[in-house]
Amino acid sequence: MKDEFLPLHTMGKMYDTTIRSMGFEIDDPSCFGQWQAVLKVKLLELLGEFPEKVNLEPIVLERQEFDDHIREEVVFHSAPYIDVPAYVLVPKGVQGKMPGVVAVHGHGYGKNDLVGLWEDGTKRSIADGYQKDFALEIMRRGMVVVVPDQIGFGKRRDHEDIKKGYYESSCRKLSFWAQMLGKTVLGLRIWDVMRCIDYLSTLSMVNHDRIGSMGISGGGATTLFAASLDERIKVAVVSGYLCTFKDSIMNIHHCECNYIPGILKYAEMYDIACMIAPRPLLVESGTRDDIFPIEAVNVAYEHVKKAYELLHAEERLDRDVFEGRHQISGNKAYDWLKYWL
Repeated sequence: MKDEFLPLHTMGKMYDTTIRSMGFEIDDPSCFGQWQAVLKVKLLELLGEFPEKVNLEPIVLERQEFDDHIREEVVFHSAPYIDVPAYVLVPKGVQGKMPGVVAVHGHGYGKNDLVGLWEDGTKRSIADGYQKDFALEIMRRGMVVVVPDQIGFGKRRDHEDIKKGYYESSCRKLSFWAQMLGKTVLGLRIWDVMRCIDYLSTLSMVNHDRIGSMGISGGGATTLFAASLDERIKVAVVSGYLCTFKDSIMNIHHCECNYIPGILKYAEMYDIACMIAPRPLLVESGTRDDIFPIEAVNVAYEHVKKAYELLHAEERLDRDVFEGRHQISGNKAYDWLKYWL
């Protein structure tokens, strides 16, 4: 069979011959801000533009006190017809204002998996799964953490998906509805992170100039894009995501929620990450990650490194390459957030 008969051969050739018109190809630091601004406008367009901002009007649904922290479950308005349930973790015994961090989960059963809860909401005594209760680990470093359910997961699923069990997401139908309406799921999730930052800014114990975000997998995607678009995020940790679209999202089976129509005409994933520079960015990558292959991660990281070198901010970019699969490492991440915030 001729290669030209193979649809992915055709798509691959289109990728190879497409010049991404807004990719990071700058050798003059004075041009960086203009490049960043132009790509930001295009990225907002491709994501489907953000919804209308409404008053948060937060409500505390539940408050529990533990030895080292207080956990509240809150719900706030993100946009018309969109409410966000989230946990807020506040460490005890910290004097003065604290940094705030938005912790963003990946695929699974939602925000419970980041705060030491099993699928049914009961408390566990060990960190479990690929996400390893990382919101609790951040809180233990003296930071206030907001942990939202991303749209399509946890409490933010359709009735039919809830009936199928804790791990059934609403991503597939949600993705197709969003695209047909000129939106993207990723755009909606980024917006919710921005509204989480708005919520952090209402808390008196939080230093509003010291906000970070950390996410893994699909949460890593949300964190990377949110940090590229919102400079209120002063520090970002992206775990199990930074790679190339070509070698991960386009080449390996991924959830429909990952796709942004048309983006490869303008930028690769590493170009989006370059937009975060010169703010601190840490990248976690497992050598055995089977959906974000390490070889392509290395390529992407070297591209991002060029942006930090251009801006003389090399010390603000780092990576944690660990022996392991698609999971949180934490070897550097929590100290990285604490140091830069």
